[in-house]
Amino acid sequence: MAAAPSMRFNGTGPTSNHQLMQRFVILIFGLLSYCIFFLTFLYLIAFVGNLQQTALVQWLPWLPELVPHSIDHGRDATILPAAIAINLGLIALFGMQHSVMARFGFKGWLKQKLPASAERSVYVLLASLMLILLFWQWRPLPQEIWSAESTLGMGFGWGVFATGFGMVLLATFLIDHFDLFGLKQVWSQFIGRKPDAPAFVTPLFYRLVRHPLYLGFILAFWGGPVMTVGGALFATAMTTYILIAIRFEERDLTRILGSDYERYCRDVPMLVPGLKRRQAGTPEAG
Repeated sequence: MAAAPSMRFNGTGPTSNHQLMQRFVILIFGLLSYCIFFLTFLYLIAFVGNLQQTALVQWLPWLPELVPHSIDHGRDATILPAAIAINLGLIALFGMQHSVMARFGFKGWLKQKLPASAERSVYVLLASLMLILLFWQWRPLPQEIWSAESTLGMGFGWGVFATGFGMVLLATFLIDHFDLFGLKQVWSQFIGRKPDAPAFVTPLFYRLVRHPLYLGFILAFWGGPVMTVGGALFATAMTTYILIAIRFEERDLTRILGSDYERYCRDVPMLVPGLKRRQAGTPEAG
């Protein structure tokens, strides 16, 4: 006579050893995806700022080894047309992955193929891998467009750069950092509890602009004391992608939140703090 499968009980009912193992695997996957994202985000800061070529190396001598590639350093020169085509292709790949996987239709399809609690972690992991591919294959175009000569100018450039990335990180915590990057979902399924639905809140930056996270990225990409051809190409392409992505994201948010989000869009500018509020039915430029 076959032995009955081992069962355990939690707050939602009996759980088999197989289910416990599945929950554990999903939890580990979510944690690893988050770790890869966080390291990728740190590399992005160094990549955009060419930090391995700055005075930071005096305090962090291992930085050039950890950051072998950046916008302006790390690869041999590539002829201009080929470099532009490759770099734009890399940004397009990142944008396609980022936008397609964020849409409702794709999310619904993915949840049919994978546990729903892992869907966000898969998105985070693939977005990180797309950025890693971009870091690896980016072709530097180091010709300078402008460069701050004075200490004040250099301080201002680095201040914009640091403010941008600081705003990005803080904006994620102001809403729900752990939900945004999939940790809440994998932890909730591990303990057998359904995660609470994210609430519509507008703390701090979100009262000034609707997309402080995107604004932070734009500031970071255009900041710094030096702007090269490659840096301008990266900043321009990423800014263009952000402006396109916002339109799709706001359409989805309006579907979810309805009149509350429509009212929020009327009252709060998109990216430029203090921009004159639009009237109902009038397109907004900022």
